[in-house]
Amino acid sequence: MKLLLDMYKSAPKEQRDKVQLMAAERKSKAEVDELRMRVRELEERERKESKKLADEDALRKIRVAEETIEHLQKKLAATKQEEEALLSEMDVTGQAFEDMQEQNSRLLQQLREKDDANFKLMSERIKSNQIYKLLKEEKEELADQVLTFKTQVDAQLLVVQKLEEKEGILQSTLAALEKELAVRTQALELNKRKAVEAAQLAEDLKVQLEHTQAKLKEIQVSVAENRTARERESSNLKRAQEDLSRLRRKLEKQKKVEVYSDADEILQEEINQYKAKLRCPCCNTRDKETVLTKCFHVFCYECLKMRYDTRQRKCPKCNCAFGANDFHRIYIT
Repeated sequence: MKLLLDMYKSAPKEQRDKVQLMAAERKSKAEVDELRMRVRELEERERKESKKLADEDALRKIRVAEETIEHLQKKLAATKQEEEALLSEMDVTGQAFEDMQEQNSRLLQQLREKDDANFKLMSERIKSNQIYKLLKEEKEELADQVLTFKTQVDAQLLVVQKLEEKEGILQSTLAALEKELAVRTQALELNKRKAVEAAQLAEDLKVQLEHTQAKLKEIQVSVAENRTARERESSNLKRAQEDLSRLRRKLEKQKKVEVYSDADEILQEEINQYKAKLRCPCCNTRDKETVLTKCFHVFCYECLKMRYDTRQRKCPKCNCAFGANDFHRIYIT
């Protein structure tokens, strides 16, 4: 349908006129059918009137009807001629439309072949570019290797020169060393005796080192036990502080009961305290709705999310570390 619409849009004005003529032909056919029906109705009426009426008015009406019939027959013949002409034009336009469709199919086939050829060329070009890049990188690596080899060769030449110079110096010193060798052999015997004594001292020091290492391990174990004891004491201290805060609250409640004589004021104060307990201790504005599964302290979701995003991933109350899966929403109400 899209191709037909495109063909209709791209068609010249003559073909559009032919289409309009075809539509006019259909309308004229419908009018001719209506006129035929009217002629039949008039003939039937004429028969009925000829049977019933034999007057001059009936004859006049019959004549008028015959004239209208002749006129309609002439009009029908003219419309038939127009219809034949339009049918011949429709055949011509249909043939032209079929030719256009064949041309379009050929052009589409050519476009597909061109697209396939372009795709192959592009793929070959991409492969050649990749090969060129790889070759270029290999060339650069080889150039770097050549430079490194050159620097290594230069360094080795310098080393050879230095070694030749050292060889001359060593030959000169060799004679002096041979003289010193005799003196040092005597000193070597003395050093051997000292080495035996030093070996005995080393064994004694090894034994002492083993004893010190054992003591160090015992000290490390005691330090670890002290750490665990301190952690327990800190947790007990925190619990004691919490109990102390509870007792202080109870004491404040008792004082308020003594101060406020009215029961409504006491109840209102207790309600405010319970509301404060339900609020987040960090911001004191939002309600508690998120619990930490490590220490089971409750805060608002926004405060915990902010601490997690700012990498302050410790409980605000007990400094217990938590991760992304350690805080969950709870629904108190």
